[in-house]
Amino acid sequence: MYPVEWPESEGNDLLHAERSPASLSIDAIVPAYKAQCYIEKCIEGLFSAGFDARNIIVVDDCSPDTTAQQVRALGIEPITMETNCGPAEARNVGARASNADILLFVDCDVVIAPDSRSRLAVFFESRPDYAAVFGSYDNRPECTSPVSRFRNLLHRHVHIESAGEAVTFWTGCGAVRRDAFNQVGGFDSGQRMMEDVKLGLELHADGQRIWLDPSMQGKHLKRWTLSSMFHTDMIHRAIPWTRLLRTNIGKASSYALNLGWRGRISGLSVLGSIASLALMIAYPLAGALGIFAAFAVLITANASFLQMMQRECGWGEAALAVPLLWVHYLSACLGYAYARANS
Repeated sequence: MYPVEWPESEGNDLLHAERSPASLSIDAIVPAYKAQCYIEKCIEGLFSAGFDARNIIVVDDCSPDTTAQQVRALGIEPITMETNCGPAEARNVGARASNADILLFVDCDVVIAPDSRSRLAVFFESRPDYAAVFGSYDNRPECTSPVSRFRNLLHRHVHIESAGEAVTFWTGCGAVRRDAFNQVGGFDSGQRMMEDVKLGLELHADGQRIWLDPSMQGKHLKRWTLSSMFHTDMIHRAIPWTRLLRTNIGKASSYALNLGWRGRISGLSVLGSIASLALMIAYPLAGALGIFAAFAVLITANASFLQMMQRECGWGEAALAVPLLWVHYLSACLGYAYARANS
């Protein structure tokens, strides 16, 4: 675990934490679509964290599988959408059905840690000047395939590196005060991807404060493949990120999370390796040196992540992480280029 110190109080000391956590009500909101492989574990995780059926709102987004039946079997009556509306609107529907002070959003393929509810209660009690807090995946995803572990640890590493004050939000395991959520109008239901990031940008633009605490963790249940990683990083991440960056609220996030200098240098190194590969046709030695230099830059820029991979998974998967990083940043570059060309 990588603990992060909570922000020091500014005019509000930690005596707030001595008040009963029950003074703030918390509801967990879970959007679910085709979630029959995950939903039981997700809900059981909420039970283990101290939520009961009255505090868990599952919105079945018109799933064609047994998601709704599994939720009912656990003693929760899901809200069933008549048509598939996407996770943003499903979360909005869940939020409207809640009367709680704090709205905890959890993805249906995430199992939150048992201490999550108590951590949230203390945080929001002790820090009335913060509107939202979100965490990270843990370092032990359920699926142990190399690509899954790579993708999970990359996400965790980015959140560790960006811990503290944030301008974005994450719905894998993230909570927001109801009043602040309503103040910005909730999630943009017209945006089916990166709607949680946009909510964070809107909260930040509204003057609300957000904290990223990677020691508040959730276990990811999803299995990643090389093709699903490439598709997600390009279609579900890079393209909507680029479009958000061109908006007024997006300009504030130009260096948020994986948009920092490491990500930018890594993207340039990937482009440099491709250019060097083309150069090899006419100048083999120069092209080979260019490829070597590009990968040296990629490794150097991501040294701390590769060290994490080595600690958690061994040298073999750490070495495999280098070409996986290349694919990850290639998809980001392609998504950026596509979004700029079609804007």
